Amino acid sequence: MDYYIEAGARDKRLIKTLLPSMVAQLKLANSRYLLYIKVDKDEEHAGQTVPLFGVDTILVVLRATRDKVDMGITLAHELTHVAQFAKGILKLTPKGKKWRGKFYSQNVAYLQQPWELQAFARQEIIFRRAIND
Repeated sequence: MDYYIEAGARDKRLIKTLLPSMVAQLKLANSRYLLYIKVDKDEEHAGQTVPLFGVDTILVVLRATRDKVDMGITLAHELTHVAQFAKGILKLTPKGKKWRGKFYSQNVAYLQQPWELQAFARQEIIFRRAIND
């Protein structure tokens, strides 16, 4: 998986250190998508993942933080979503999302969304393996 990182020097170094292990763990190495990671001090959420249709790119935006452990765990969480999109498990629709073929409206509570439950379940394991690699 090719990637581009838009971040300050310290954040960029952290992401570049963690990314190879996380990509390998999530089996994304051969993905045709470009991963565009942006660290933004104005990001409202800790992180978000958005597939950019027509350009085979998945955008991950992380909120800038001084807590590098938090940023690493958020990166692992968002990369789980990258894998879900890249593998076709999670798909966007005009009225919501499809998870493994089942439609979920935009009204489904955040912690009732199966893609979020999976990302939360995996994020710390992925992060800890990445720092130990």
